[in-house]
Amino acid sequence: MHYRPVIWMKGTSMLAEEYKRAFEEATIRITDLASGDGDLPIPHVADWTLADAVIHTGLVFSFVSQSVSQGSPIGDGGVAPWANDRSNRPETKELADWFSTAAHEMIEVIWKLDPDEKVWTSSRDTNKARFWMRRMTQEAVVHRWDIEAATGSQTAIDSTIAVDGINEFYDFFVAERLPAAFAGTGTVHLHATDAPGEWMISRNENGVEVESAHGKGDVAARGLASDLLLFVWNRVDHTTLETFGDTDLLDEHQGAFRI
Repeated sequence: MHYRPVIWMKGTSMLAEEYKRAFEEATIRITDLASGDGDLPIPHVADWTLADAVIHTGLVFSFVSQSVSQGSPIGDGGVAPWANDRSNRPETKELADWFSTAAHEMIEVIWKLDPDEKVWTSSRDTNKARFWMRRMTQEAVVHRWDIEAATGSQTAIDSTIAVDGINEFYDFFVAERLPAAFAGTGTVHLHATDAPGEWMISRNENGVEVESAHGKGDVAARGLASDLLLFVWNRVDHTTLETFGDTDLLDEHQGAFRI
């Protein structure tokens, strides 16, 4: 796969504090909602309830904090399989307290580190603590939106965080997990309207090349950075965005990148 990575790895300690602030805001909101009706369905994720989403997110935090602390993963299958294993679900009715504890443990483990400190990660390309600062913040803000959606009270994701999340989506999940999933022909251009952020996704026989650049694609999709992030994460479809060109490519994008 041809891939031009974004340059987030050159972030500073100030960036780490920005991630921490966004993580705390998202997890405080999730904690508040976790004290409500856990049986409310997540409208855009089949067979997922508010409680399922809270527990999944908390278990991801637990997996990462324990794995980083011991220097190796606590499960053989990886973060998501462990977090989705029903045998690991907490035996508690005090879901808000349980989740708040998991989030605070995450902060204590990750944000006590220097961003460039070497730790265990699930990435092939980096072993720096800043990887988890970013990954866990993005995990929190997207699932905050999911959980809010169950109550009909979802609010947009901060545009700076959303742009960073789109970069991470292509820089980590596509490049490392699904490098060949969108192989083919055609170009997709995404353009954030409320923050500096453009992505040119060019398909080829081996996968895609992603550039942070302006360009004319076979299809273009413009919108708030939050909506673009939710689009790449299959939370909303392209009808949420302003589109020009072959929207079948946007459907194919979502079909290929299901994480």
